[in-house]
Amino acid sequence: MKIDGKAIAEDMLRSLALQVEELKNRGVTPTLAVVMIGDNPANLAYIKQKQKAAERIGARLILNHESRIMNHEIQQIIDSYNKDPKIHGVIVQRPVPEGIGEYHVTSEKDVDGFESHSPFDVPVAMAVWKCIESTGQKPKKFVVIGRGETAGAPIARYLENKQCATSIIHSKTPGPQEIMKHADCIISCVGKERVVIPEAITPGVIVIGVGIWRDTEGKLRGDYNEEEIENIASYYTPTPGGVGPVNVACLMQNLVAASTK
Repeated sequence: MKIDGKAIAEDMLRSLALQVEELKNRGVTPTLAVVMIGDNPANLAYIKQKQKAAERIGARLILNHESRIMNHEIQQIIDSYNKDPKIHGVIVQRPVPEGIGEYHVTSEKDVDGFESHSPFDVPVAMAVWKCIESTGQKPKKFVVIGRGETAGAPIARYLENKQCATSIIHSKTPGPQEIMKHADCIISCVGKERVVIPEAITPGVIVIGVGIWRDTEGKLRGDYNEEEIENIASYYTPTPGGVGPVNVACLMQNLVAASTK
């Protein structure tokens, strides 16, 4: 059965809009500052999704787009947002161009959850969990494919923090298909064609697709062919319309939480 990420996200945004309305009555408008470095069109698309979600709940998004910038200038921009009491969340849109050094967002405004002492969970990990919860199932053995810093790694940490038995598959893992066969839930975060194939999964598994790529026609695709696995998996997320909308809604959830502190 297909997991409807749009419906999950809409329920979340509807609830958040009510919370924002109450905050505005107290003179607080949740505000997210986004720093974009370079001219990656995919990043612009992601930011537009965030903008739409912010407008949906009545929040505000400020975009600082720098095509070229020095490392120390990035931190100066972030510091100005860190110090501004009217800004509640600060993110640097990832991926950033090569050569960009470290930068730091103050923990109470790190709504992306990437700082080591952030009080917030990484939105994509939250989104994966919400998609799994929506099935009503309680998988015991999880497999995360990929260990990237923006998806695979934080998702694995999130599952481990919830005391879930979690295995991680990466490019050098021996026998990856055998590991997948023993999973109750597979979360693929690679962004390549047919990372998960029918021969590697068992009936009843939950398959969550986080990785995305574009085909020759520019359409978004996931790590598996949905038609190949739909009759094997008990539940699966589509691409688009799966984890993506929930990810953005979880970012808004973190923003609203930050604005109440």
